[in-house]
Amino acid sequence: MKVLPTAYFAPIGYYVHMFKDPVFIEACEHYEKQTLRNRCVIATGQGPQVLSINVEKGNRLHTPITDIRLSSHANWMHQHLYSFATYYGNSPFYEYYIDELKEIMLGIGYGGSLFEMNEKLRCKICEFIGFEPQVGYTSQWMGKEALITDFTMVSPEPYYQVATYPDQKFLPDMSILDLLFNMGPESILVIRELAAKL
Repeated sequence: MKVLPTAYFAPIGYYVHMFKDPVFIEACEHYEKQTLRNRCVIATGQGPQVLSINVEKGNRLHTPITDIRLSSHANWMHQHLYSFATYYGNSPFYEYYIDELKEIMLGIGYGGSLFEMNEKLRCKICEFIGFEPQVGYTSQWMGKEALITDFTMVSPEPYYQVATYPDQKFLPDMSILDLLFNMGPESILVIRELAAKL
């Protein structure tokens, strides 16, 4: 049984696991800060950039992941949406997907559930890519040893990354947003290729 943590715009490898096999999302763990549960990595002209979600104080160690609430500190949601527009606004498919993703984020809003937002975004991403993964949720904590946390993949054939300069090397293992905004409907081909190598 594959068990994945909830993730904020997870790396491409996360979606490859879901494409290849049925998975469970760990819904009974305690929150771990500075992980993919509340951060993602996007491609920029200066290299990878980490975007982190702020959560409410007190909702950290020893707090169930489903009880973690989104903080308005530093207005992170606006900053993330601004970064998406800055680095992906000129990508071929940004305008096709951003409005629905933004609607989910703003609909959950500050004070909302991190887990709920992550899961709604995950479902929407899978819909955009064009596959319906078999996903369940754990009813008890499965333990750290059961959790897949390394999503570094065998690199796909480099695809076009609008945020990088022509002389810059391809940046692998970015957020699924990088693949989606740059490749659109062809994202499924990259996912399928990587799943065959997994």
